[in-house]
Amino acid sequence: MLLVVGEAGSGKTALLDRAVEDAGDFRILRCTGVESEAELPFAALHLLLHNDLDQIGKLPAPQAAAVRAAFGLAEAPGVDRLLAGLATLSLLSEIAADTPLLCLVDDAQWVDRASLDALLFAGRRFGAEGVVLLIASREDLTAADLPAVRLGGLCQSAAVALLAERAAALTPDQRDRVLMQSQRNPLALIEFAAAQQSGGLGAVTDAAHRVIDAFEVQVRRLPAATRRLLLVMAADDTGELGVLLAASASLDLGPADFRPAENAGLIQLSVESAVFRHPLIRSAVYRAASITDRSRAHRALATALSADGYADRRAWHLASAAVGFDAAAADALEAAAVRAERRGGYAAATAGYERAAGLTADPDIRGRRLAAGAACARDSAQLDRAASMATDADRLTTDPRNRARLAWVRARVEFERGTPRRASELMLDGAGLLTGIDDERAAQMLVESGRMAYFADAAPSLGRLIEAIDGIDLPRDHPLRAFLAATSIVAKLQAGWPGREVPPLPPLVHAIAADSLGATVGNLPAHSAFLNLVIGDADEAMAQAGRMLAEARERGLIGGLPHILLTAAQAALLAGRLSDALHAAEEGIRISEDTGQQHSAVNLRAVLARVTAMTGDADRCRALAEETIASGVQRHSLSSGLAQLALATLDLGSARYASALDRLAAVPEPLQRHPGFVNLAAPEWAEAASRSEQPERAADAMRNFEAWAEYRDNPVVYAGWNRCRALLAADDRAEDHFTASLRLYRTINRPLGLARTQLLYGEWLRRMRRRSESRAPLRRALHVFEQAAARSWAERARAELRATGERVSSGAESGGAADRLTAQELQVVRLAAAGLSNRDIGAQLFISPRTAGYHLYKAFPKLGVADRRELAGLDLH
Repeated sequence: MLLVVGEAGSGKTALLDRAVEDAGDFRILRCTGVESEAELPFAALHLLLHNDLDQIGKLPAPQAAAVRAAFGLAEAPGVDRLLAGLATLSLLSEIAADTPLLCLVDDAQWVDRASLDALLFAGRRFGAEGVVLLIASREDLTAADLPAVRLGGLCQSAAVALLAERAAALTPDQRDRVLMQSQRNPLALIEFAAAQQSGGLGAVTDAAHRVIDAFEVQVRRLPAATRRLLLVMAADDTGELGVLLAASASLDLGPADFRPAENAGLIQLSVESAVFRHPLIRSAVYRAASITDRSRAHRALATALSADGYADRRAWHLASAAVGFDAAAADALEAAAVRAERRGGYAAATAGYERAAGLTADPDIRGRRLAAGAACARDSAQLDRAASMATDADRLTTDPRNRARLAWVRARVEFERGTPRRASELMLDGAGLLTGIDDERAAQMLVESGRMAYFADAAPSLGRLIEAIDGIDLPRDHPLRAFLAATSIVAKLQAGWPGREVPPLPPLVHAIAADSLGATVGNLPAHSAFLNLVIGDADEAMAQAGRMLAEARERGLIGGLPHILLTAAQAALLAGRLSDALHAAEEGIRISEDTGQQHSAVNLRAVLARVTAMTGDADRCRALAEETIASGVQRHSLSSGLAQLALATLDLGSARYASALDRLAAVPEPLQRHPGFVNLAAPEWAEAASRSEQPERAADAMRNFEAWAEYRDNPVVYAGWNRCRALLAADDRAEDHFTASLRLYRTINRPLGLARTQLLYGEWLRRMRRRSESRAPLRRALHVFEQAAARSWAERARAELRATGERVSSGAESGGAADRLTAQELQVVRLAAAGLSNRDIGAQLFISPRTAGYHLYKAFPKLGVADRRELAGLDLH
């Protein structure tokens, strides 16, 4: 995929034309953005693919349903907006199965957002499909991560050569004036040369405006009837001749009125279409017309589009014809927005609702339409627009249900912006509006408020949250009661309540039957997985995340994946499964960036930073941690603390103890007591403080950890607690704590925690001059570190073993089969080993079947296998 970016007239279309000429045996698909269809969802994508819709039946069922819904061929309410992107990828792959494919999209600045999102989603995932995508646009499309060519003016010699070819009659003075005014823009050179020869051109600020001025001079020379007909063309630039003739007939215009413009070279006619030679001619025509004339043209077009199948275009023309409030136009536009929302065209729906609100006189109805638009803006990752519309709507409505809905939208926006504290407060405010009116919805908002608060230092609002939960009245058997109770307990722990005053959380979490909960009471399975992470039950959190991932992939719910992958990555890291954590975090970041979920991306980077700290990938760890800390997320967010923790872990892996201690001390004090930080950071505090001979600096962390351990009463926590006590205790008591920690770790599935303790115990034994005894725990630690690809820790273990006099290999061949593969290859191989076909793998991983096959082709030699049947015998974890 390549973007071609440049101002109007810079040669983008000529470059695409040249690509077609050089394409050889490639099949060509081409479309051009149309400004009047910029708010019609999937209009450009349909124009690009309409000749290949017979291929839809070859797609996986969710993708096929998404395409049919997007193109209005079937009903499928609630389509994930990026499922259309995955379907586009699959459809292009099918089209290119026998012949390589060149797709060209011109004037992408006017392509509807739904189509553009789908094409960019597909383009980012092109691999072995045999598809080339060229997109030309006047704007950068806010996609800095995409490869782009930016066209400027021609060089001086090329500009002079072009003038010599196209305007040889220019005098030297005229030529120099054209070169100066055109800024060597190719189109401007040609048009300015013509203008100079016919009377000159006044100075304007930039080349595009100067070209429009030149075209406007030509337009004004045409007969009045022709100018009115050109205005109808400009108002609906689809070029459909039948529509144009029907609309012009209502204005007493006819086909003969096209002729002067055609003779002047301003338009091009065929039996089916009438189009401007260049989009800037359309701009010149529309700019030159009065508001009254524009309105009359749009109303004529709305009348001409009264037939079935044109409702959305008709609605936008009615809106463009309106002057002031217009109830009929607003109703039509709202109906179009509803249709767009059902098809997954959330950006188009946002525009429709917003314009409908602007045409609405009644404040309550205007507020309702703005609220609907704000929700769609959030779903299309237009966060600033969503916040603005929600704020405007909140001023217009007094209905508590509508205001609560707006609070939900604003809270989600703030959360994705990276301000979880503010998000939690907004969600809490919304719940307050519903308490006593709709306690079930209020309860959902309180549970969500608590989850958001967990990602921040949200102490100021935690007391309000606890009090609000106490005020909710739900039936005794309602599933939300258990979640409310759990949310209250987590808030109390986060607020620093003494453990003896807080009911035990683990029994309550384990009693929640997440699998029996439906969408009617919110996304409770995700909250259940989150709560299992809070109590440290990594195995159950991974199991729940696995079930949610399978369902989301099967249904094509791409937008929900980042949050689930975050849970999966956190759980895998907690369990010491570094490879699984790495791959979940990497996939989550990719999808978060596609879907505009900034906060999820930040939290996933924090997890990935901790993983790379363990694997010893120092450069990547530092880059991820620094990006997380500097990402704009408020400094007291949990992710920033975890990023500092990752840097401390990296330092410990390389025995930089004083630096690790300083990293930990840089974490703000409120986060030092956070339940999500204490359990993870305390062992690092103890090791850094003891090894740098500054045990007093770990005192506060140990008090927090001891309180947490006493509350949790859990072998995982007690194992870590005893390791900390061993490091900080006097030599005559250290061994008892090491032994207790090792005994507890052997009863649970925490191999990396056990290995860390064995490493530290082996180091302690060697310092106690018990070298022969130290070798056994050091060997066991080294084996686990090598299997987990925890390279820096493995090197520490090797160094300790060498210090005991044992010969140790370099470890260059350490790690399992999984560690020889890239993240994408491992995912593909695991699914192939489970018996999935390439088509099914593609649907699961949001790649094309051909790319799935390509990854298998690359992976087989690395694994030493010849075909997929041999994969079942490999350890891929």
